[in-house]
Amino acid sequence: MRRAAGLLALALLPAALHAEMAPLAADRSDYLLNCGGCHGIDGISNSRIVPDLKDQVGHFLKMPEGRGYLGRLPNVAFATLPDKELAALLNYTIFTLGGDSAPKGAKPFTAAEVAALRRQPLNEAALFQYRQKIVEDLIAKYNATPALRFYGEDMYGAGKQ
Repeated sequence: MRRAAGLLALALLPAALHAEMAPLAADRSDYLLNCGGCHGIDGISNSRIVPDLKDQVGHFLKMPEGRGYLGRLPNVAFATLPDKELAALLNYTIFTLGGDSAPKGAKPFTAAEVAALRRQPLNEAALFQYRQKIVEDLIAKYNATPALRFYGEDMYGAGKQ
């Protein structure tokens, strides 16, 4: 009798597990597949390698250059997602993972905006200097968190400063 009950429980286990799992929203799924491996499943990464996104990434929307920076990052610009899905992924990252870091009234990215930005990707040589300038402006002019400075071995991901 015990064995039969055990076998019945095992037979019903997949159905029970499936019933409890809600499908992931497309934007979260796209984030996990395209960004989560480096930036972490909830936007908290190994900040010695890549910057954290959680509660920070929205600060970049406080100025046009920061907004453009996000859409021109190489892994964003060269993502294989169509413009509409990439815009949704950016919006998920900024408005969900970024928490309260996005400014009030910030507009979500549109597919057209993403299409234009990704045609001007940042190259590796310009990336660190561009990020450094934007981060310093965000901190000085918009009261962004100084934590934006830190990733890599030191500040900005470019070694000693």
